[in-house]
Amino acid sequence: MGATEQLAAFAIDTPGDFLDPGLVESVKEKFLDTIGISVAGAHSPAGRIAFAAIAEMGGHAEATIIGRADKSSSVHAGFVNGVSAHALEYDDNTRNAGHISACLVPGCLAVAEKLNLSGRELVEAFVIGFEISYRIGSGLKPFLFDRGWNPTGLVGGQGVAAASCRMMGLDKAATQMAMGIMASSGTGLRKNVGSMGKAFHVGNGVRAGIFAAIMARHGFQVDPDIIEGSDEGGGEGHQRFGLVDAFAGTGNYRADRMVGGLGGGFELCRDTTMVRMHPGSTVIGAAIDGIIDLAVSHDITAAEVDEIHVGCHPRMLAIASYTEPSDGYRAKFCPPYIFAVALIDRKVGVAQYSDYRIRDHDVLDVMRRIKVTVCDDLKDHRGQWGEGGINWGEARIAIKLRDGRVLRKDCATAKGWPGQRASWGDLCGKYEECTEKILSRAQVLETIEMIQRLPELASVRDLTRTLMTRSLE
Repeated sequence: MGATEQLAAFAIDTPGDFLDPGLVESVKEKFLDTIGISVAGAHSPAGRIAFAAIAEMGGHAEATIIGRADKSSSVHAGFVNGVSAHALEYDDNTRNAGHISACLVPGCLAVAEKLNLSGRELVEAFVIGFEISYRIGSGLKPFLFDRGWNPTGLVGGQGVAAASCRMMGLDKAATQMAMGIMASSGTGLRKNVGSMGKAFHVGNGVRAGIFAAIMARHGFQVDPDIIEGSDEGGGEGHQRFGLVDAFAGTGNYRADRMVGGLGGGFELCRDTTMVRMHPGSTVIGAAIDGIIDLAVSHDITAAEVDEIHVGCHPRMLAIASYTEPSDGYRAKFCPPYIFAVALIDRKVGVAQYSDYRIRDHDVLDVMRRIKVTVCDDLKDHRGQWGEGGINWGEARIAIKLRDGRVLRKDCATAKGWPGQRASWGDLCGKYEECTEKILSRAQVLETIEMIQRLPELASVRDLTRTLMTRSLE
């Protein structure tokens, strides 16, 4: 049995008795975090454009556009909500898999609302889809990234397809078809990182995953073993180029990560997800915390600073690679800008990426005093984050003051990362920050309460109803 068939069987045949308190708690945290960000992201430029596009196309009003007074088809709603979930670069990141919560939460919500499923059915499908996305991502990374792919849409979309098939009641064979259709549907290029294109990768992965399941339900046929390649035809024929060989390069994958021990535990129960407490590239979170901590603990101002040097892992500059914040998207991947506002504002939130802020002369002045370089002892570090001691987010900060003092701090982790997990209270605070100007106070409290008891909801529609902007209904 190949990887595609094993993953499809896992998606459909796993009995619904696997939920335990730790697993459920992890699911609720991801829904709270992702939904809150989606509400805010719905009113970002990317979110507004995505909504305008699907409004022009039309669609059956069967799934809620989060943070708006509108509904559309499950495919269109999933697309817009996926774009919104990633538009602010504020969603979580799971090691070895990427931003899969931003795919799975919108995708599962749209399908579950359409089908009027219970909260428990939604939670079960999310867990299954998350595990499949994690396993495919774990088997393909870092090879996908190194070959120029931004993998979230491709990896997350497979989880959405499998979860959708489970919720639709499809069989294993149909699920293999959905995974095959999805593999030809959702991709993303790294060149688009630092633009609206990165959020499109997520929305497109959600859209493609749901659509693939619908196509499979209607009997559309594709290769049933799309993940793995085959040596038929001498290894040079079409059979060779399944998902792993086509995207990562022949042999550049770890099949054992995809199916080894499948069903013996869930990644959601492991502490591998990084909640972003600051918008912007995940990899610079520890350095942001470190600079804010030094600024607060020593009560320093920008005028006192002669120079800031941040030593980092090479992956930091591969991911957050821009030196100038030309707009709010590139600013989130521009370390000098982010470190400058962290020092001045002692905070990096949504407001720090406004057009006004990225053109502020005081910020630009501090930027010129910031140097970010790869540490000599880290320059040869290769491999995936979290494996063999590899830490892409490691940062060594030195702030040289004009009075001659040098303030130093070595940072290995950030608030919200493994080892410093965000609490439910932290996530509620972030949720309120994201939703307070869009949903009423009563809605904010009601949605938090509903997510807290998500597995107990008789209908997912009870939750999605509260995520619409009532003043516009």
